[in-house]
Amino acid sequence: MENKYRQTVSVNIPIENDVAYSLFAQGFLISIPQKDEDNNCYVFKFLGDTVFCLFYTFANFRRAYIATAWLNKDDGEAFYLPGINIPLYIIFKAKGRKIDELKHALYILTKTDHYAPFRLKIDFWKELALRIEYKDCYREKIIYTYNKYATKARRIEL
Repeated sequence: MENKYRQTVSVNIPIENDVAYSLFAQGFLISIPQKDEDNNCYVFKFLGDTVFCLFYTFANFRRAYIATAWLNKDDGEAFYLPGINIPLYIIFKAKGRKIDELKHALYILTKTDHYAPFRLKIDFWKELALRIEYKDCYREKIIYTYNKYATKARRIEL
């Protein structure tokens, strides 16, 4: 029997500088991040069935991902990333300037409510990813896309 719901995702953000990357994660947290038992990292737990964003910095490059827990083969191939406890469904992968555009979109969307965009379904994130990918990610378009998927009470005014 296949899962109907996506699992909670634990993201381990390293504390020490002895790992090859740094990581920033943003999404719908289900608890206050805690240090792991070995005090090597902070553990961020993101609510199952929600989307989150990961920003990796390696020695020579950066990557950003819009992701959620992998559910089944309908999500395509499961993707594994450093510091994540389960396979992921990657909605969007960014590098270079696209990372900055994703950060800018998140800044606009989380300005009044930090969790607002992370309550939305995957379809919103796919559309936002398309806007970023095809250089159509202006403030008005970001808010229009958000309002299209948000409930009336949570809409953002232009």
